[in-house]
Amino acid sequence: MKASGWRMALAGVLALIGLTLGWGMLAAGHVPTIAAAPPSGTPEVLRPEPQGTPQVSAVTTLQNPSPTCYRPVAGTGSCYIQWAYLNAVASSSQYVISMTVTIDGRLHAYHSGFFQTSMYIPGDLYGPGFRVTCGFPSGAGDGLGNAYSYVVRARDTSGDLATNSGTVICPADVVRLFLPVTRRQ
Repeated sequence: MKASGWRMALAGVLALIGLTLGWGMLAAGHVPTIAAAPPSGTPEVLRPEPQGTPQVSAVTTLQNPSPTCYRPVAGTGSCYIQWAYLNAVASSSQYVISMTVTIDGRLHAYHSGFFQTSMYIPGDLYGPGFRVTCGFPSGAGDGLGNAYSYVVRARDTSGDLATNSGTVICPADVVRLFLPVTRRQ
């Protein structure tokens, strides 16, 4: 078979697989959406989960310990929010299709799945964590800085959402600036 012949055969097999998967999704009540790929050289834009009142699934579970906020170097004003892990498990006969991490209304992480019944994200995948501003010390002298709200969402193929949300408080930090001294001659 010539090179172009096997390419046509492969294209036919892939088309048949695509039609089979497509009809299976339509039969299950899922309407697939196709998004155009961005032009070459254009960075891909991550889109947050749809806003509004989500349906929170009683069956899909999202497990994650409370995040911590820590300051690695004093005097820099930089703190990091980090989770030990994130874990989503789809309801029976469903698959996890996405998991997002939002801090103060801004999307910081987006993960997508493909035919997987669970999605596990280890905390060290994010390196030191998500960088935020520590904040100035409060007048109470408790050493606490800025508070950040977070939302972790996981969606499965049935459209059900599992959501964990809360607030994490960072330690306070004051940025110290050292300006070089110049001598007049």
